[in-house]
Amino acid sequence: MQRKETSKSWKIGSTCVITYIASYYMRNLLSVLSPQMLEPGNNITEVWLGLLGSSYMIFYAIGQLVNGVLGDRFSTKSMIVTGLFITGSSSVGFAFSVGTVLPVVCFALLGYGLSMLRGPMMKMISENTPEKHARVICAFFSSASFIGAFIAGLFAAFFKWKTAFVAAGAVIFMIAAAAYIVITRLENNGLVAKSKSSANKLDILGVFKADKFFFYMIISMLVEITTTSINFWIPAYLTEHLKFDKDSANMIFTVKQILRAASPFIAIAIYKYVKDEIKIIKYSFLISGLFLIAMLFADNVWVNILFFFIALTVSGFAAAVLWSIYIPSLKATGKVSSANGVLDCSGYVGAATANMIFASMAGNMGWDAVIILWSAIMMLGFVAGVCEQIKIRLKKAEV
Repeated sequence: MQRKETSKSWKIGSTCVITYIASYYMRNLLSVLSPQMLEPGNNITEVWLGLLGSSYMIFYAIGQLVNGVLGDRFSTKSMIVTGLFITGSSSVGFAFSVGTVLPVVCFALLGYGLSMLRGPMMKMISENTPEKHARVICAFFSSASFIGAFIAGLFAAFFKWKTAFVAAGAVIFMIAAAAYIVITRLENNGLVAKSKSSANKLDILGVFKADKFFFYMIISMLVEITTTSINFWIPAYLTEHLKFDKDSANMIFTVKQILRAASPFIAIAIYKYVKDEIKIIKYSFLISGLFLIAMLFADNVWVNILFFFIALTVSGFAAAVLWSIYIPSLKATGKVSSANGVLDCSGYVGAATANMIFASMAGNMGWDAVIILWSAIMMLGFVAGVCEQIKIRLKKAEV
C-alpha cells in the first residue's frame, strides 16, 4: 500500500513540477533578456522594463486571487491548459507588439495566464497525496525554479530578445498539449480525482479563518519581493553595478538559481529537527539581511556575489516553509487553491510595488541604496517572526 501511494505521489508530483517549469522560465525571461533589451539603439529604459515587470506582477496577483478561488471549484485540467494557452499567446504577441500600451497589455495577460497554474496544482497535490509526500513534492515544485532559469538563460543565449519570446511561447503551447494528455490519463487511471464544477458558493473569506493566515500573508509579501522583485533585478545589478558582460551575468544568474534550488530541501530537513516553522522564518530573514548589508563592504566582486548568493539562498528557507509546509497543511480546510491564491496575490501586490521602487532607486539613487532597502525588507521579516512568536506565547499563557 505504501509503495502504491509513493508511486502515485511520484506520478502526480512529476507531472505538476514539469508543467510548472513553464511558469518559472516565463517569469525569468524578461529578467535574463533585460541586458539585451537595455543595449543602446533599442530605446528601452530600466523604468519601462520595471513597468512591464510590474504589469505582469499586478495581473498575476489579481489572477491568483480570482483563479485561486476558481481552482477549488472548477476542473484542474481546464484551468492549467487555459492558463498555458493564454501565457503562450501573450509571449508571442509581445514579440510582435508595437507602441507603448500593447506590450504592457501582453505582459498583463501573461501574468494572468500564469496565475491559473499554481493554485489548481497545489490542490491536486495536496488532495491526492499524503501530507509527507506533498511536502517533498512542493519542495521539488519550488526548487524546479533553477530549471526554469536555466531554460530562460538558454533562450537569452541563443536568440535575440524578440525571437526568444516567440520561441518561449511555442514551447508553452507544447507543454499545454502534454499536460492535457498526461492529466487525462491520471484521471482515467484513478490516480487523480476528476475535478467537477461545484454548486457551492465561492467562499474566499473562509481562508482567513485558517491558523496563522494573516502572519503568512505578511511573509508571502516578503517572500515574493525576494524571489520575484529582487530576483528580477539581479542581471541588471551584475551588469550595471558589478560591470559583468551580459553573457557572464546570465551565467552567474543561472548558477544562483541552481544553488537556491537546495533551499526547500534544507528547510524541510531543518523543520524535522526544529519543529518550529516560525523560528525558521525568523532566522532565515535575519541571516539574509545581515549578508545583504555585508555586500556594501565587499570590495571584491566575487565576495560580493558570494554574500548575495548566501543571502538569497537562506531567504529561500522562509519561502519553503510557506509553500512546502504551511500550504499542504491546509488540506483539511478544502481551500488549498483559495489559500494559495490569496497568499500569492498579497505577495505579488508587494512585489509589484517593490519592483517600481527598486527601478526608480537604481536609476536615481544607485545600487547601494537598493541593497540597503533589500536588507531592511529582510529585517522586517525577522520582526514579523518575533511578533508572531510573542503572540503564540501570549495565547498559550491565556490557556
